[in-house]
Amino acid sequence: METQLQTCYFTKKGPTLVTLFGYASKSVPGLEINGLGKYGKAVKEKIVYISRTRQLQIPLKRFVLNVELNDELGDLETNSVKWLEYPLLLHYWYLAGLLPITKLDNCFASGSLTPSGLVEEPPYQSISQLIESFELHLISGLIRECPLGIIDGKDLFHGISTLSFKESEAS
Repeated sequence: METQLQTCYFTKKGPTLVTLFGYASKSVPGLEINGLGKYGKAVKEKIVYISRTRQLQIPLKRFVLNVELNDELGDLETNSVKWLEYPLLLHYWYLAGLLPITKLDNCFASGSLTPSGLVEEPPYQSISQLIESFELHLISGLIRECPLGIIDGKDLFHGISTLSFKESEAS
């Protein structure tokens, strides 16, 4: 199984669209995150922790998640990488078959995670132009208006306990 999901990376010029792509295979079980350099291991461990504390039954497969960041974005920064955590979690749980959605290819998600399961999403006005110009469906746990519609994160995670959402005060 393979899929992709759109997210964004915040730069001084504003948000830039980033594609996450990945697959699951019958290889040595585990989760691998590529493209985040030194931040990849910390994000991976947070995702594994959140999954384990919710006692989710993850299939024994190899999950590979890739972040396609181009060189024009410069060096990775902690305050921008954090907005990739929620979409990477979504991507992982989708590949594991835990989410009731048929495809993510035309969807957008952005947000940071806390180990307790709080998803902090960037202010909608900071990402709305990006979502609208690429005609993407927003996955959000917050009630928002979006021209192409919203996939409610709370409904998407209905079978998974204790994920909560809040909007960030700044991106």
